[in-house]
Amino acid sequence: MRSSRSRSRLAIGLLVSAGVLGITGCGGKDSKDSQSSAVVSPGASAESQPQPATPQAPESPATGQELRPSSSNPSAATTLTPANSSFTEFKQELDNYLALRKKIESSLPKMTETQDPRKIAERSAALAKGIQQARAGVKQGNVFSPVVAKEFRRILAEDAKARTATDRTNIMDEVPSKMPETNGLYPTDSPQGPTALASFPPGLLKVLPQLPETIEYRFLSHTLVLRDAVANVIVDYLPDVAPAPPGGGAGESPTPPAPTPTGGGK
Repeated sequence: MRSSRSRSRLAIGLLVSAGVLGITGCGGKDSKDSQSSAVVSPGASAESQPQPATPQAPESPATGQELRPSSSNPSAATTLTPANSSFTEFKQELDNYLALRKKIESSLPKMTETQDPRKIAERSAALAKGIQQARAGVKQGNVFSPVVAKEFRRILAEDAKARTATDRTNIMDEVPSKMPETNGLYPTDSPQGPTALASFPPGLLKVLPQLPETIEYRFLSHTLVLRDAVANVIVDYLPDVAPAPPGGGAGESPTPPAPTPTGGGK
């Protein structure tokens, strides 16, 4: 009886042990499966997960193609005014004159520094005589060639158009009416003696080509003059470009006063 009970207990114990082992084995397999399902392979991750966009480098221009600023940024583009060929020719002719002038001036006796007006005038007269002799026979247009003259006329016409009639008259108010002569002298004296030259409009100086230090722009009669400021020689002139008729000034005879009526009662 006792051995029968012992065998029964042993059987029950074996059954319980087998059940426990079965449960443990299933749990372990499920755990491994769940762990393996939780681990994602690198290949699957690259395919399933969205990747950030890779920035692309700007395309390089083809060989020989010029890099240009973006059209979306207008301030990046700069437009340069093309070189004016007429002004280049104008400068070259003035350089030729200055080279001749320098040669003549170097041939004159050296003058020590002085404030004596008489000695300064004598020196200027000697320089003018040398220039006139060296340029004998020079004609109008030696600097104001047709190409140069065309550009100067355009600038002067636009300037005159932008001014009022009063302003144009004031510019020419003290300008002599004597016609210029190429290689001649600019009139600086009136019948009453030396007089100041009429000033040239500052606004025009800003738009006309810049001149060398010894050359200046002046109006004379209806013309624009290039004047040697030291020798007082007219290097060249451009006719019919003054903004208004000349009003007189240096070289002009005073206008006689109108006769006063006499007699005829009160």
